[in-house]
Amino acid sequence: MNNNTKHAKSLLPTILLTVLSMIQALALELFWNKVQASQFLWRYDWQAFIGWLQLITMFIGILLIWVLYTSTVLRFTWLPTMQDTLIPFFIGLLEFALIGLLQPSSLGPWFIVLTLVFALATATNHMAMKQARRDPDNKYFFKDVQPARWRDYSVSISAMVILLLLGSWLWLADQPIVLSIASLLLALLALGHQFYQAHRHWVAAIKPEP
Repeated sequence: MNNNTKHAKSLLPTILLTVLSMIQALALELFWNKVQASQFLWRYDWQAFIGWLQLITMFIGILLIWVLYTSTVLRFTWLPTMQDTLIPFFIGLLEFALIGLLQPSSLGPWFIVLTLVFALATATNHMAMKQARRDPDNKYFFKDVQPARWRDYSVSISAMVILLLLGSWLWLADQPIVLSIASLLLALLALGHQFYQAHRHWVAAIKPEP
């Protein structure tokens, strides 16, 4: 391995986490400003309840993106590509769009953008794993792990399809309260599943050698 390759691999975690941390900091600032500007949150009605559920889902989503990125770049090494440096910016743009749509009246479009975030995060993780598998430094993990197949992503894909359909329904319909609440609870469940998967993979990667 030449010096340029070693240098690129060693700098990848620092560059990605630095860029992502700045984007997440901006997202959290916009998120907090949105909370302060949303007067409907302080009413005692169903719209306020839906608004708070939407905010909680958004906040957990921001945390999940950080966890997925950090858990990947701290566990594995790989030779970076151009797309590795660009994807955090696309994720940031989608996060900013989600924050801009944080209000019950925009729940339909908000769910569609959330689905795009899910899809991009899943695709990014898959591409990173493919690149990491090719690197001999990660053999300790991948020697006992089979390459991912479509069925391994069945839960994530099903969740994205359901969220997309719910978002389209809410956008075109009159946003029934029960459907809005059920959709947000489903989104929280999907985020919880992703957190569980991230935790499981983290434990598998850092367990001590027998």
